[in-house]
Formats: sequence, C-alpha cells, structure tokens
Amino acid sequence: MKKILSAILSAVTAFSVLCTPVSAAENTTPSGIGFADIGTEIEAFAKENEGNYASFGTAVFSGDEVLYSKHFGYIDRENKIAADENAVYEWGSISKMFVWVSVMQLYEQGKIDLNADIQTYLPDGFLKKLKYDEPITMLNLMNHNAGWQETSSAIEVADEADIISLEEALRETEPVQVFKPGEITAYSNWGAALAGYIVERVSGMDYAEYLHKNVLEPLGMEQTSVSADYRDNEWVREQREKMKAYLIMNYPEIGMVMDEDLGTAMSYIFLYPVGSVTGTLADITKFAQAFVSDDCPLFEKQETLDLMLSASDFYGDSDIPKNCHGLWVTEYAVRTMGHGANTNAGSANLVFDKESKTGVVVLTNQQSEAVFCYGIPELVFGNIENNPIYTNAVITQRNDISGNYITSRGLFEGMVKIAPCLNYLPIEAAENSDEITSAGMPAMTRFGDNLYLLPNSNDFLYETTTSDGKIMLEYSSIAYIEDDAVANEFTAVIIFAVLVIVTLVMLIVKGIKKLARKYKAIPAGKAILSGQLARIAVGIVLVLLLVGMIPDAVFVITGIVAGSSGVICLVSAVFTAKAVFTEKDMKKFARVRYVFSVLCNLFTAGFVVYFQLFNFWM
Repeated sequence: MKKILSAILSAVTAFSVLCTPVSAAENTTPSGIGFADIGTEIEAFAKENEGNYASFGTAVFSGDEVLYSKHFGYIDRENKIAADENAVYEWGSISKMFVWVSVMQLYEQGKIDLNADIQTYLPDGFLKKLKYDEPITMLNLMNHNAGWQETSSAIEVADEADIISLEEALRETEPVQVFKPGEITAYSNWGAALAGYIVERVSGMDYAEYLHKNVLEPLGMEQTSVSADYRDNEWVREQREKMKAYLIMNYPEIGMVMDEDLGTAMSYIFLYPVGSVTGTLADITKFAQAFVSDDCPLFEKQETLDLMLSASDFYGDSDIPKNCHGLWVTEYAVRTMGHGANTNAGSANLVFDKESKTGVVVLTNQQSEAVFCYGIPELVFGNIENNPIYTNAVITQRNDISGNYITSRGLFEGMVKIAPCLNYLPIEAAENSDEITSAGMPAMTRFGDNLYLLPNSNDFLYETTTSDGKIMLEYSSIAYIEDDAVANEFTAVIIFAVLVIVTLVMLIVKGIKKLARKYKAIPAGKAILSGQLARIAVGIVLVLLLVGMIPDAVFVITGIVAGSSGVICLVSAVFTAKAVFTEKDMKKFARVRYVFSVLCNLFTAGFVVYFQLFNFWM
C-alpha cells in the first residue's frame, strides 16, 4: 500500500513540475513579464520617459482579455484636459489594416481574386501611368510592391470644403509606375487607397459605409469614424476638436530638444482609406483583439483569417516573412505583425503575436512619436536579440556593400526627380568588420549572412540584389537600392546652386539695369543677360520644389517656366559661342568669360533636361 501511495505522490509531483512552466508561460508576455505586472512595468516606463509625451493611451491584451489599459497625460496641456476613455486619437496608417480586412472579406465571398489583374475591378483606362506590361494584383497592393513611385501630389487638405471623392482623388494623384510589379517594396499610400476604391467598386458601397456595416458594427466599435471629415460619427468629430497635437523631441545628447504646440492640426485626407480612421483606445483594442480571437467576428471562416495572417511576401530568397497580406512583420523576441502610423496630429502602433495571442496598441497625440509607440511593444514582446533569427544567425561571408543608396519610396520621374539625390544614403563597410557606417556614423551591424541590425532597434535590413544586379538592402516597407549616379547628381545640384548664387549676387551688386546697358554694348550681351536671368528662374523653381511650396494647380506654369528657361539658356549658349568664334578683336580675358558663360548655360539647360524640371505632367 505504501509503495502504491508513493508512486501516486511521485506521479503527482512530476505532473506538477511539468505543468508549472506551461502555466507560467500562459500568464506571461512573450518578453517574460507576468500579466499581473505589465501595468507596473508600463507605468515605470512612462515615469522614466515623462519628458517625452503630451499624452498617450495604451492597452495590452491576451486573446479576448484586456490585461491593462490606461491613458497618460493631457490631450490639451494648456487647458489641462486630461486624456481619458473619451479621448480620440488619429490611427493614421493603421487605417490600412481595415482596407486589407475588407479585401479579405470580399475574397472570402468570392468577389475578389487576390491574384487577378486589378484592372478587372477598375473602370476602363483608369490607370494611365503604367510602364510595365506585367499585371498588378491585389497581392501587389497588399505587399506594397506594385511598382509606383511616391505620389508627388498632396493627399490631404487643410479645408474641409476642398475634400473630393475617393475616385477623383486617385485620378488626380496617380503616381508613375517605376518598378516592375512584385520586384521592389515601396510603401504606397496611393496603392492602398486604390485597394479601398476597389472595395467600393466590388461591394457597391461607399468605403466608409462598407466599414461601418462589415467591421465596426460587428466589433461594437461605436467610438470610431472613418470618413475624411469625421462626419460619419459626430461624437468622434466633437472629441477630435478637443484634442491638440504636439511635436516633442527630448534628446539632449544629440542636441535635439523641442516641445511645440501644433494646435488641433486637423487635416482632411482625401485618400481617406489609408489614414483617416480616428477613435478611442477601447475601440482600437477591440479591432486588434479580433485578429487573435478564437472566434474572429471579421470572417465567416477561420481559414480566411489564417490566410490573412500567413506570409505573402519574404525578404529576398529567404524564408523570413516581410508582409502578411498587408500586415507588416516585426521581429521582436517573437514574430509579430501589425501596423505603425504617423499623421500631422499623432502617432500610433498596433502589434500582436498570433502564437501567444498577445497584443499591444499605443495611441499618441504627437507627431513622429517613437519612445512609446515602439518602446511599449518591445517591453511586451522582448528584443530581437532573443529571436531565433538573431540567435541562430551565422556569418560565413562578408560581402562588401559599400556604395550610395537611394530609397525605393522616392520620386524618380517628373519635376521632383531631383529629390533622391538630396537624400541618398552613403554606406561604408570597413574591411573585416561587421560595423557598417554612414557618413562616419554607425548605421548597422552585420549579424548573419545578408542580415544587418539597425542601431537601438528591432529592425533589420536584408541584403539581396535587383534583377539588374544592383545591391538592394530590404527593410520591411521599403528598400535601399544601390545607385552609382546619385553622388554625381548631388554634385551637379551643388554646382548649379553655386552658379545661381554667384549669378544672383552679381546681378544684385551691379544692378540689372546697369548690366543691361553694359551688355547692350558688347557682342551677344543680351543673350548673356538672358541666360543669367533664366538660370536664376530655374534656381527659384528648384527651391520652391524642394520646400514644397508649389501647389499642384500651378505645376503646369512652373514646368513651362523651367522648360522655357532651359531653352533660353540653350539659345544664349549658341549666340555667346558664336561671338567667341566671330569676334576676332575680343580680348583674351573676355573670351574666357564668354566661354564660361557658354558652359554655364549649357550646364543649366542640361540640368533642366536631366532632372525633368519641365515635366509637370508626372
């Protein structure tokens, strides 16, 4: 009898030992923080960073249970209006998750084929700026690799009266396709908005109406608006008008300290499916929980949710997922998916781990906020250095990736073609070193074959090549592409800027009237003066382009001015060169000045042509 009792006790003890870790794991976040302690940890983190926020709201959940939810700070510091459960925040690009849910619902109903040419669902001739014959599919829109450059037109307006329909907005802001579909990831607001328009076309409903009926109502999200003007939910509109926005940077170690009140910073995104959803912390938490619910109310079939949460795009030829049907993958200590967001009035993040069914949402009323939007998820999900991608990585080769890189989310055609060369990334890879620098500053660290970790981040780059053999460093939502010409282009811009400044100073010091009288008396004098004035005109156009002060409505005039100025410079060069060869009595120094004038005008004309400053239609 004692032996039997002893055996039973041993079995019970063994069973308890085996079960304890499982039970503990079920009650901890992926980072190892106990569910009961997550609030304490977040509040300590907020206390540690109290100089970095105006207000934020955050919630942590496990399945259908909300483990922690709290608001911090003020939505209006001047009037001491505290953030609470009635505070609404702009969800920005998290709005795109609603687009992809809508697409998957229509896929489930057999109304959308993810692999079909999207022109099947669009009016005839809708897409006017395609450069490749390969079809664009819904999966390309979801993965942001349809090939469009960034739109050079504004996608939001400051005046509610200027809001236009989604179809009209898409037609007016269509960007040029610059990459072959499926090859290069380039985050595209326009592409996601196009998917929202396809939802309208296929469902036969206004997009905002579709979301209310098929997403918000099933989830009980009564404190959320969708439309560009917030007027599909007047309560949200009223609450939004109470919230102010702030720009807070508190990094004294690098000399970046600012705290600016931006007012309400209300704007109206007419490509509204990609960034207009606005609501409370409680509502966004309901939406996030739907992705890890045992009975997801968003879809009729579990298989649809499973498909949506499966990888639809990978880094290079690896098995590391980059995107899951519109949801970006982030590798913390565990693999997560979701979407981050930034608007004029706030920043946000929604992240969940489908395996542990744990998730985090963070909403703020600050532009470009990163401390809480990314610090709290790391608190919950841990650091990538504990992820198998990092711990199992080995370095067997050290490719030299030194060179100059441009971002795929850029402008490559049209009057703003000049932009990439002013924002390129020079990379230096020291021999036999895993530390990669850019302009002398740490840029990333090699931690495996083709893998590079960004500093103080869970983000990494994956090295691969384009179809034409250029090195490409893939980030989740964009890629950095090697560009041999960009440094020379930057030099050309600097040379042109110097020429414009010198010409402008000369005209100011000597006076246009005085120079006009002087040039009237010398061979080709009028041509030389005309070339100088044209060069300054091109310089003014360039400055206005770079600071974004040219409205879309006057792009035509600007293009004509730049193009005409280029032609004037070319004509000036011809007449000035003619004088060099025909005027035999010209003094040597004067001849040198004439030759220099010819070269300056030819350079300006070539500059206008190369950078397409005349091209107002792209």
